[in-house]
Amino acid sequence: MDESEIYNILMRVAGSECVVPEDVRKIFSLLVSSTLRHRDCIKKDLDIILTVEDVRVTLNWLLESMHSKRLPKTNNAIRMDLFKIWFDELKPYL
Repeated sequence: MDESEIYNILMRVAGSECVVPEDVRKIFSLLVSSTLRHRDCIKKDLDIILTVEDVRVTLNWLLESMHSKRLPKTNNAIRMDLFKIWFDELKPYL
């Protein structure tokens, strides 16, 4: 699945582009782009597949962390790396 396919799926989930605020679309795009880069990197470098469950768990961590101001406790390096990537990319918006 490429970036445009994922973006289209997220837009269907969120509603039409006319309804979704520009800043929300920008965050979706940022998360999708950084996730795909991470997925491609770990596949190429480590031959590890980033799963939907990895992304789902990491997204939950991100949301919880934004509310609690605490980092997740885990020993899963792949998920933690994605969390750190997202967190760094979102810093300007927080």
